[in-house]
Amino acid sequence: MMFTSARPMGHFSSPQVKMAGSSLSSVQMDLERVKRMPLIGAEMYLDVLNRLLEPLAVIHGPMGLRVWLREVQYFMGTLKTRSFQGMPLTPRERQVTLWYSARWRELRGGPSDMGRPEAQIVLISLAELSMF
Repeated sequence: MMFTSARPMGHFSSPQVKMAGSSLSSVQMDLERVKRMPLIGAEMYLDVLNRLLEPLAVIHGPMGLRVWLREVQYFMGTLKTRSFQGMPLTPRERQVTLWYSARWRELRGGPSDMGRPEAQIVLISLAELSMF
């Protein structure tokens, strides 16, 4: 589920922040579980990344995007390692990765604004990396 909000970053009610906090801890546990897997599946990791951004943005504001981008970069590193080890993405993983990159580049506004140059660079790189 993609996040869109009419509220500018940092202006959330107490219940929203509380709910985002519990959601963040749950998603972070999922992220750690996925990272411990011997072979990280692109679809599973992207699902966790997708769920991670909203609570990070609500709890940490603009700094949440930096944390999210670090996780995207980690994912890109695992894809590159996988590729160099002779295990390229499956056609389904390739399709999901391209869709994910294109979809996030389309989004604008709210706490998960992907218009930031650093986010654009990472997402464009992710799309290019999925070609190998």
